[in-house]
Parts: sequence; structure tokens; C-alpha cells
Amino acid sequence: MKKILLAVIVAMTAVAANAQFWVGGSFGLNFIKPDYSNSEVLTNFTLAPEVGYKINDKWDVAVALNESFIAVDGEFYNTFTFEPYARYTFAKTGIASFFVDGGIGVGASGFEGDDFFGDSRFNFYLGFRPGVNIALSQKVGMVAKLGFIGYEFVDDAYHTFGINLNNSPLTFGMYYNF
Repeated sequence: MKKILLAVIVAMTAVAANAQFWVGGSFGLNFIKPDYSNSEVLTNFTLAPEVGYKINDKWDVAVALNESFIAVDGEFYNTFTFEPYARYTFAKTGIASFFVDGGIGVGASGFEGDDFFGDSRFNFYLGFRPGVNIALSQKVGMVAKLGFIGYEFVDDAYHTFGINLNNSPLTFGMYYNF
């Protein structure tokens, strides 16, 4: 029994010594005034913490929790998404690393006051997001992701398949490597 326990402790120590965990995420704040309607300014706040593990120089696995709040005309809309993904780094030059995130997102969205599990809409996506990681130091990196290539479904609202590479889904974030 002592040998098994010692072997487990040695194995866990080796994994921890070689671990390349990282934490980070992004946040965003948008104010939009539609020209086509009498609506007030739309306010959108997004918070998306992430945690990941660097498998090797090319591959990472991670999970993000995305919480988005939208307020317009006195109504509040909330979206929560659980997003596991894999990141493939395909090129490095100097302090810049170029990558593609491939993953799925599952969540729910609804208006304030709704029974979140009864009245909310089911959200799902499957696709890819290209991005760049700028190493500010050995421990800190700044990440930008642009666009989405894949399938998106929102229960009873819409579903799309395609490429979205405009600047509206541009996100910035910071990561800390352990």
C-alpha cells in the first residue's frame, strides 16, 4: 500500500512540475445606438473567464464560462454559455503566436424575470475562432480572437452556418501562465 501511495504522489508531483496551466479571459462593454429605430442605447457587458492546460507547443485544451448582459429600453437579457475548446497553434513569429480555437458552446439565454430554466432559450454552437497571442512576458499574454466559422443555433430564434469575419465579434483578453 505504501508503494502504491508513493508512486501516486511521485506521479502527481511530476505532472504538477511539468504543468502548463493558464488562467485568463476577456471582458467587453459595448454601447450601440441604432439609427433605424427609436430605441434607446443598447448596452452589452460580457465577462468570460477561462482556464486551460498546455499539452505541448501546439495544443491546449481549455474551458470558458461566458456571461453576457444586454440592456435596451428598460429590459434586460442574459446569456450564459459553457464553452470547452481545443486550441491549435499553427505559427509562431517573435512574440506572436497564431492559433485556431475549435470548440462547442452550450448555454441558455432569457429576459430578466423569466424562469431561467423554463422560459429561457437553448443556445448551441460548434465551430472555429482564429486568433493571435502576443507574449508580453514569459507569464503574461494578450489574446485577440476575430470572427467565427461554424454553426450556431438559438432555440426558436435562429440558426446559422457560415463565416463571420467582421469586427463585431473581435474580443481581447489577458492570460497568465503558471
